[in-house]
Amino acid sequence: MTAVPVKVSKSAWNAWGETDPGKQRSNNEDRIYCDSQRGIFIIADGMGGEAAGEVAAQHAVDSIKKRLRRETGTVARRLREAIAGANNEVYRLAERNSAWRGMACVLTAAVMEDGVLHVGHVGDTRLYKIRDRQISKVTSDHSPVGKREDAGELTELEAMRHPRRNEVFRDVGSQIHTPDDEDFVEYAQVLFEADAALVLCSDGLSDLITSAEILATVLRNAGRPKESVRELIAQANAAGGKDNVSVIVVEGGGLSVAATAAASNAKKTRESASDAGSRPAHALRRLSGRWAFLAYGLLAGLFLGWLWLRYGSAVFRADAPQTVPGSAPRVLIVEPASPRYPSISKALEDARPGDRIEVVNGEYQEAIRLKQGVEITARTPGKAILHIVRAQPGTDAAVVADGISGTILTGLVVRAESTAALPYGLRISNSDIFLSNVEVTGAVQTGVLFNGNSKSMLTGSLIHGNAGPGIAVTGTASPYLSGNVIHANGMTRERTAPGLYVTENANPEVARNIFSGNGADAIRVQRPELRDKMLDNLFVGPTPGKVTVERAKK
Repeated sequence: MTAVPVKVSKSAWNAWGETDPGKQRSNNEDRIYCDSQRGIFIIADGMGGEAAGEVAAQHAVDSIKKRLRRETGTVARRLREAIAGANNEVYRLAERNSAWRGMACVLTAAVMEDGVLHVGHVGDTRLYKIRDRQISKVTSDHSPVGKREDAGELTELEAMRHPRRNEVFRDVGSQIHTPDDEDFVEYAQVLFEADAALVLCSDGLSDLITSAEILATVLRNAGRPKESVRELIAQANAAGGKDNVSVIVVEGGGLSVAATAAASNAKKTRESASDAGSRPAHALRRLSGRWAFLAYGLLAGLFLGWLWLRYGSAVFRADAPQTVPGSAPRVLIVEPASPRYPSISKALEDARPGDRIEVVNGEYQEAIRLKQGVEITARTPGKAILHIVRAQPGTDAAVVADGISGTILTGLVVRAESTAALPYGLRISNSDIFLSNVEVTGAVQTGVLFNGNSKSMLTGSLIHGNAGPGIAVTGTASPYLSGNVIHANGMTRERTAPGLYVTENANPEVARNIFSGNGADAIRVQRPELRDKMLDNLFVGPTPGKVTVERAKK
């Protein structure tokens, strides 16, 4: 079955929406609506046996758009009345027709007015906002798993994998509601700037594609929302297409201009770094000449997107962790000359869950231990450097995460000198955290180690020049590794090592990474059944092997 496109005319924004049945469903219970002239965008995902789900979604969309076109009352009031009216119509239809009994849907409806987006939402469809090369989730998932994810109890990847991820505790159609009922319509307002974009989607996308991948796709296709939509649907289908997939992308007219400027700035920065003898930038530029000869378009796009992010001051962000009850999240500024927070460690001493530590450009000669629910981000990615010249006694890593979750680390460089003899750049033990846009180099044993039962995410990062493997996954760890560049690791005179090393009981998800110039195999695993799972990556240049199997030592 083919996708059903909905073309919208150009106004202050460009928009495109499509819905696709996916790879495992014969019918499509999703419905979408785009009205660019009026600024109305709706996605509904039907629930119920046989054809009941699509009936619920279609009637809900028809009812909502009819009410929203009558521009009486405030936008907030129109949205609440529209969704409550649709809810009651679906409920009454089900009561009158036994074949439709129990049908319902979840939905997100958005209305643009004077540069403000008004959102009415019920269920687990989603609306994301993209701006300044960052992505944020505007809506909450009204589901047990979504509530835990929003509270920082589950990582994004863990929520995507959860067996109860499709359960919801709010829907449209299962019982009568009024517009003002509490715990029914979630209403939100967000500014929609000229350089922003919106993504509305059903869970057929968000259950299979991470927010970081959505961000990269929209930025890569800036100015072409149709290509963004079609690529996102293709990615969901390539990941299994377990459900119907619906996506609407709305772009402000300035998004492509901002993306072009970012690319230009990134190029200048890379050229400047190369002229100054920056080894990582120079190595990456050598790789870039190969892209024209590679058919792996998606990975190449991710790699170029990574360059923009790495050198264009962009940071992937996850949703903020849950704050301590009764407290407001704070931003703690770390700066070498600051009398209050001259070091990251000092800020971590004061930080509470939900706080954000912003690290100003500079070198910080310290090792840090991450803290539960605290975000650490470089003000300018690549310019805040943990520079380990001599490791303190008992220090085995520049960054340690041990038994924590809901923590975010973005934009930092970890650089260890040979004098430090630092075993690990990052050591992630029994933790579920989000790592993005980091650079790790100079570790003696492993650049990034995931051990214990870690289920973290590493994305958009550069792991290079480490004496041992770039990344090692041991114990029962199952991290998600995507969109990373693993380059020139394990190349010392004393030893050669693979880019990624996976021991017997570990089970990572490894996809859409780039492996280049490592001392041994690109990926080495101890369980044969993992081999085929590792092939969805890009292997550049000569290498002893792409993915090889090493028997565990007895």
